[in-house]
Amino acid sequence: KKLNEVNVYCGSYLPEWRPDTDFRKTYSANSNLGGGVHLDLIHELDYLYWLFGIPKSVKSKFKSYSSLGISSFDYANYILDYDGFCAWVILNYYRRDPKRALELVFEDETWNVDLLNNQINCNNKIIFSSEQRISDTYQNQMNYFTKCLIKKEDTFNTVSDAYSVLKICLNQWY
Repeated sequence: KKLNEVNVYCGSYLPEWRPDTDFRKTYSANSNLGGGVHLDLIHELDYLYWLFGIPKSVKSKFKSYSSLGISSFDYANYILDYDGFCAWVILNYYRRDPKRALELVFEDETWNVDLLNNQINCNNKIIFSSEQRISDTYQNQMNYFTKCLIKKEDTFNTVSDAYSVLKICLNQWY
């Protein structure tokens, strides 16, 4: 199958992330504390790197468009150029109805991946579904990390890979 286009969208409402906490005082809302949607939601770039590898080029735009009144970026947009297709990524802190999705546009069909509901749809049919909850993934990740430390095994994502994703995130890709 020829992949023609990849679209990634991740948006949710920052004030609802941490109940009983003034979101304006968190690192996410403050650029001087290392905050910003481009850093908080780096996972979208991470899985693109894991799936497709190193892009040929990266373009990005960071802005604060919303009425949140924060010093960090609340909007990020990336274009990652690969051989044969582009991946478009949109991230934001201001979406009231959370959405986390990946769309894979092939020559003959489109796969819609709903990462919040753990489903993949194609032609209005569910082709994959999982009951795993987000909270389960944290425990699974910690168990995997601990196992790698104890057995002195390498993880599938190296420090070098993490650095490459961070360079994409900060648009320092050459």
